[in-house]
Amino acid sequence: MKRTGLMAVCVCFCSGMVFALEPQADALFVRVVDVGAGLCCVIKTPNDHYLVYDAGNFQDAGKTAFGGITNLIPKGSTIDYLVLSHTDSDHVAAVGNICKTYHLGTIVHPGLRRFNPKWLDAQAAIKKAVKKDHTHELNLAKTALTPGEHFDLGGVTVSLVCGFSKPPANWDIADDSERYNAGSIVVRLTYKGKSILLCGDAVGRHLNDPPEVCIDTEKFMVDRAATITIASEVMVAPHHGSEGASSPDFIRAVSPKDVIFSAGHKFQHPRQSAVQRYLDLGITESHLFRTDRGDNEGGKEWIQSPGSVVDPIGDDDVDILILQNGDVTVAYRNN
Repeated sequence: MKRTGLMAVCVCFCSGMVFALEPQADALFVRVVDVGAGLCCVIKTPNDHYLVYDAGNFQDAGKTAFGGITNLIPKGSTIDYLVLSHTDSDHVAAVGNICKTYHLGTIVHPGLRRFNPKWLDAQAAIKKAVKKDHTHELNLAKTALTPGEHFDLGGVTVSLVCGFSKPPANWDIADDSERYNAGSIVVRLTYKGKSILLCGDAVGRHLNDPPEVCIDTEKFMVDRAATITIASEVMVAPHHGSEGASSPDFIRAVSPKDVIFSAGHKFQHPRQSAVQRYLDLGITESHLFRTDRGDNEGGKEWIQSPGSVVDPIGDDDVDILILQNGDVTVAYRNN
C-alpha cells in the first residue's frame, strides 16, 4: 500500500491528530453528510459504483446534501441506486438536483401519497428521470419490497432489509409522524464480511414507553434477524437518535461497534435517553459519532459540551471505510 493510502486509513494519536479517510479503488466508502437535522449517505463501492441513501435537509433546500454528493460523485456520472428511506422533507430535499445532474440507474422509494411540498417535488423529479433516462423505479406503493432481497454493487452486497409504503395494519402506530417513519426502507451494506446498517427513521418505541419496549420497524427486523441478518459493525442510528427508536432489543440484534447519529441543531437529537441505551449495552462514548458535534440545545439532548453551542451545518461529516482485508474505520472528516 502506498504511504498516502496508509495515512488515509490509519488513526494516529500523535499530537491529538486523526487522519481523514479517503475513498479507495478496492474499498467500501460511506460518508454520512452533515446536513443538519436530516440524513444523506453517499456510498462508493469498488470499481466506482455509487449509491445515495436519502437526500438531505429542507432547511437549506438540500444544498448541503447535494454538495456532499458532488464532492464524491463526479457530475454527469451514473448513480446506480438512489434509495429514499421515507417521504419526510429532511430526507428528500436534494432529489430534484440529483435527478438533473446525474444518470440514475434505479430509484427505490415508498411511493406514499401525502401532501408534503418537498416530497411532491421529489416525485415530480423522479417521474421525469424515469421518462427521460429510462431510470428503473421501485415504488413500494406499486411493488412490495421483499424483506431481505439483495443485489451486488461492485462487490458489495446491498440488502433491502425492510420497507413499506404503508406499515402493516397490526403495527402499533400512534400518529401520522410514526406512520411515515415506520415504513422506512432499511439498507444493509456488506463487504468482506463486514456490514453497515442504514436505518432511516425506523420506529422502535413510543416516546413514553418503558425502556425495554421494542415495536414496529425494529421489532419486525429483530423477529426476522435469524434469517434476514441485521448484525453490523457500524450503524447509522434510526431517527437521528430520537427517543422513539433504538430499543435495547434492536441494539442487541445489530450489536454495532460504532454508531453514528445524523442530527443537527433542532429537535434535541440525539436524545440522552437514547444514547444511554447504547452506553448501557457496552458501546463506549469514543465509538459514538454525531454530525452535530458539540451541539447543545439543552433539554433532553445528549450534551457533550458545556454552554450554549449552536453547531453549524456541514462541518461534521462522518466517514466509514471498509478495506479489502475487512478492516473497518470510522472517523470524522474534519478532525
